[in-house]
Amino acid sequence: MSPQSVPIQTPAADRRLHERLSVNFQVHLCWQDRQGNQILRARAVDISKFGLLVEAEKSIAPGTAISVQTNSMTLGTACVRHCTPKGLNYRIGLHMPDRMAGDLQIRRAACGGQTG
Repeated sequence: MSPQSVPIQTPAADRRLHERLSVNFQVHLCWQDRQGNQILRARAVDISKFGLLVEAEKSIAPGTAISVQTNSMTLGTACVRHCTPKGLNYRIGLHMPDRMAGDLQIRRAACGGQTG
């Protein structure tokens, strides 16, 4: 009897081009569909140079164009890349190629308008 080959388990290659930063702040996702204007409250989970991962109670279809806002500013427009169930919520991956002024704006939003 010959031993079976077992593939070596290695972590999957990280295909991300940009570093991710863990965050925790509220955002509003705004878009239009057949029912009219929609607004969904979500929690930002992590952010990269051109993307944002949020968690929300409802799903948004991939391909949907949305506006991402905090209580004090618009962070930019985004396209929903994926929407994956996680427990009772959904993790929504957003591509934000035109994100407003980069990391400084995100830090201000995460710190309630303060910068450090």
